[in-house]
Amino acid sequence: MQGEGKPMFLRHHSKEVKGVVFSPTDRYLFTSGGNDGKINIYRAHNRGFHKHEMSFKLASPTTGRTITGLKFTPDGTKILASSTSHRLAVLDVHRGHQIQSYENCVGHCRGRAALATDPNNPNMVVCCGPNGKSLNLLDIRMPLPCEFLFDLHTSVIRDICFLNRSWPFVKSHQSGLVSLSGDGVCKTTTLEGLSLHTFSVGYESNSIATTPEDYGSSRSNGLKSHIVIGGDTISSYTPENAANEKHKKFNYINHYLIWKLKYTSNGSLLYSACAGGKVKRFRRMQNDHEYLGDVMVHKADVYDMDISPYNEFLVTASKDHTVGILHLGPPNHGDSSYYELT
Repeated sequence: MQGEGKPMFLRHHSKEVKGVVFSPTDRYLFTSGGNDGKINIYRAHNRGFHKHEMSFKLASPTTGRTITGLKFTPDGTKILASSTSHRLAVLDVHRGHQIQSYENCVGHCRGRAALATDPNNPNMVVCCGPNGKSLNLLDIRMPLPCEFLFDLHTSVIRDICFLNRSWPFVKSHQSGLVSLSGDGVCKTTTLEGLSLHTFSVGYESNSIATTPEDYGSSRSNGLKSHIVIGGDTISSYTPENAANEKHKKFNYINHYLIWKLKYTSNGSLLYSACAGGKVKRFRRMQNDHEYLGDVMVHKADVYDMDISPYNEFLVTASKDHTVGILHLGPPNHGDSSYYELT
């Protein structure tokens, strides 16, 4: 039975690395982008032979050099990259070139830019608008943005994620979009801009994540579906009903600013990427999250983090110019899963 490996650090960037993300359709393929204007594509291997396959160079003398955000489209065929030049570029994964770009579309922000793709539509992209407080909706088949949601927040939007219709305040709509501002305000809207729900955690915030299952489907196991928010600390929010909304800080003393939160695909473990270079692991409990310890330590802040589709690998993007990769264990399902026979 394979166990957890040792962290490795890939050095294919010459400056800070701002984004890293796994392909949703190829469980070994992932990409990174940073201040050097490069987007690298890698292939992970469970024996440590991680391969650097390809590089894109978006920077030019007339554009900003910093890559601030990365996403794969849900079909895994394209990479979306935002930069400090307010440009969103669309890259073809297989042919290795840019196929589309949108100018004056993305806000310039500190750290990682807010960028999300619609799981139900491989062509729909949402990003933080040029002023940092609004949202841009794009259909990447079209030459221009299709919607602009004006000033949803009073401070800069730090993260975005989609909610499916199983969540209480999204049930009458196909999907909901949650945006988190730096002052800790979370707003759920439809793609048309209709406001559905708002709550505030009351502290500086950078990342938002949801439990991966349909809302309420884990109650038989004693677990509640919730939204977690990370920044100065970490807290969970459970919208049980209109009269009983819970916002609870983790029973854990944090001394590092949280940049990114990510659940495993089954929702049993939560990872946090922190200032100071540490990646921390929590076990999801009935009414809390239990801190299990640090799994990786960089020499500087970790801006971004992702987990492979079958929970085999964790990758990180760091200020120390490296991409970290940790083999977490065997795949949780699939044709190469491992089993113990007793």
